[in-house]
Amino acid sequence: MSYYTRIEQGAVTASPTVLDAIANALSLDEEDRAQMHRLSRAESSKHADDGPEALAENLQHLLRTIWETPVGVLGRSMNLLGWNHLAHAVFAEHLPFDAPWAEPGAVNWARQLFLDVAHRRLFVDWETMALDIVGRLRASQAHYPDDPQIRGVVSDLLAVSADFGRLWDAHPVREQSLGIVQLDHPRFGLLQLRDTVLRTAEDDDQLLILFHAEPGSETEQKLHAISRSLVRG
Repeated sequence: MSYYTRIEQGAVTASPTVLDAIANALSLDEEDRAQMHRLSRAESSKHADDGPEALAENLQHLLRTIWETPVGVLGRSMNLLGWNHLAHAVFAEHLPFDAPWAEPGAVNWARQLFLDVAHRRLFVDWETMALDIVGRLRASQAHYPDDPQIRGVVSDLLAVSADFGRLWDAHPVREQSLGIVQLDHPRFGLLQLRDTVLRTAEDDDQLLILFHAEPGSETEQKLHAISRSLVRG
């Protein structure tokens, strides 16, 4: 993977034909192949605005109107920019609900997965979740190679988490929905959800992630009950 790493670091550029040959030799899947092409094109890089990311106004409104599906918004560095009350209850009720708004960058999904024991224990298949978020960070870094927030998250986790370093060195790339997400919640028991990742035309760097249950399933019934309790509370 040394040649791939040099492309990733910006030390090598190559034609699309050469890149396809490398991808074939490395047996890369479609996401990894697309990532290699992105990394090799300097003109595809974006420049982030200075300062912390802020939740887009239209997404803020959307969070207020969805009650029976857990939904949150991640920024390019995997900072949690906002969530609804149901997502907070299901994924991180040990954190203050207003944490994403009170201090931008205070809740980072990658840091939560690797450093927060309560958050880590929540996922039945933590390894798949961790690989997904590392892959999203890599894809985001390809779009924003000079972004200090992304670099900060990566360097901090490399310094303190051997698991993060192991997965980062595997060079995963993820931009699609993960699929099934199973939680073993300390209060609500087993929850089986399916994630859908969306981008808006107004700000395609912010990921709107919905976690929905199969219609008629036990998990859907639990989500409805949790949502009703939150409304009453």
